[in-house]
Amino acid sequence: MISWIITIAVVCIITSVIFCKPYLGIAFVILSIPFEGLVDSGSISIYPLEAILAIFGLICIYKLIVGKENYFRNTRLMCCCIPFVLCIMLSAMKSIELSLTAKEIVRWLELFLIYYLTINFINDEKKMRIILYSMFLAVAMVSVFGAINIISFFKTNLPVGERDFFFFGNANPFASYLNLIIPVILGMMMVSALLWERIVLGALAFLSIIVWVLTFSKSSYLSFLLSIALVLFLAKSKKRVLLVLATFFAIFAITLLFSDIREALMDRVGLQTLLISLGFRAECYSAGFNMVRDGLVFGIGIGSYPFYIMKFSTNSYITQHHLHSLYLQIFVETGFLGISAFVFWLVCIIKYLVNSLKPLEDFRHYWLFVGLMGGVIAYLFSNFTDVLVVHGIHLQWGIMLGLAVVLIQFREKEKCPEMV
Repeated sequence: MISWIITIAVVCIITSVIFCKPYLGIAFVILSIPFEGLVDSGSISIYPLEAILAIFGLICIYKLIVGKENYFRNTRLMCCCIPFVLCIMLSAMKSIELSLTAKEIVRWLELFLIYYLTINFINDEKKMRIILYSMFLAVAMVSVFGAINIISFFKTNLPVGERDFFFFGNANPFASYLNLIIPVILGMMMVSALLWERIVLGALAFLSIIVWVLTFSKSSYLSFLLSIALVLFLAKSKKRVLLVLATFFAIFAITLLFSDIREALMDRVGLQTLLISLGFRAECYSAGFNMVRDGLVFGIGIGSYPFYIMKFSTNSYITQHHLHSLYLQIFVETGFLGISAFVFWLVCIIKYLVNSLKPLEDFRHYWLFVGLMGGVIAYLFSNFTDVLVVHGIHLQWGIMLGLAVVLIQFREKEKCPEMV
C-alpha cells in the first residue's frame, strides 16, 4: 500500500512539473534511462522510462489540442527516417507474436519521438544547460554505483567474465553508455568559462573514464578509438583533440598501475579470450544470415527474432538476448529494404553533422558540438558489436543528436536573424 502511494505521488509530481515546464520532460527521460529495467511494485511492474515518455507525449498532445502551444514545428532531419519507419511497418505484417512486434516498434518510435521533442523544446541556452547537467547527473550516479560494483568484484575475486552491474545488467552496454557521455563532458569542459564548472566537469570525467576502463569492454575500447580517430580527422584544432586524447590515455595508464587491474585486463583481452569472442560473433552472423535467407527483401518480421533463432542456433545466450549487432538484427528482421532505409537515415544524419562542422568553427559552442558528435559516432560504432536499443541507450543517443542539431540552429539564428 505504501509503495502504491509513493508511486502515485511521484507520478503526480512529475506530471505537474512537465505540465508547467514541458522541456523538463527530456531531463526526466535522461534521469530514467539507467532504470530502464523494470521496477517491481507489489503485483505490478513499472517501467519508469516508458511511463515518463507517455506522460510527456500526452501533455504535448493536450496542449496542442487546446491550442495553447504547438511544439511540433521543427522537423529537421525527420523526413529522413520516414522510409525506415515505413519498412518497419511493412515488416510488422510478417511478425508472429503481436506483443513482441509492438514492443520493438515502440522502441524505435520512442527514439524518433525523443529526438523530435528535443529539437522542438530546447530553443535557448538555458534549457540546453539544464538538459546537459541532467545528463551529467545521470552519468555521475551511474559511475559511482559502477565503481562500487567494480570494487566489490575485486574484493570477492570474482572471474572477469561473471560481471554484473547495477545499471544495464552487463558491462558492454554499461561501458557503451559511458562512451556516449564522456566526449560530451570533455566538450562542455572545454567551452566552459567558469573555473568551478571546469573543476566539477574534470572530476566527473576522471571518475567516468576510470570506471569505463575498469569495465574491460573490448567493444567499447574499440568504438572509442574509432570515434576519436574520426573526430580528430574532422575537428579544426588537432592540438586540442590530441591534448584530450593524451589526458584520456594518461588516466588509462594510471589505472593500469594497479596489479589486480592489470591482470584482470590481460585476462579479458588475451588472445584466447579474443578468439572465443570472435567465434561467438561469427556464430551470431551465421545464425542471422541463415534466418534471413527466405525473407531477404522484407526480413522475418520485426520482433520475430526469438521464434526463429531456436531453429538456427543451439547457443542459449543468443536465444535469450539478441544477435549482438544492431545492423545485423535490423537486416534479419526488416530485410534488405529495412537496412537500406536505416543506412539512408544514418547517412543523412552524418552528412548533416559533418557539413555543419566548418560553419561552426568560430562558434563559442564549437567544442561542445564536437563532443556531441563524438558521442553520436561512438554509439554507431558500439552497435556493430551490441544492440543498445534494448537498453534504452538509444534514447540518450536521440537526445544527444537532437542537441547537436539545436546547436547548429543556434548558430544559424546568430548569423541570419532576419530569417528567424
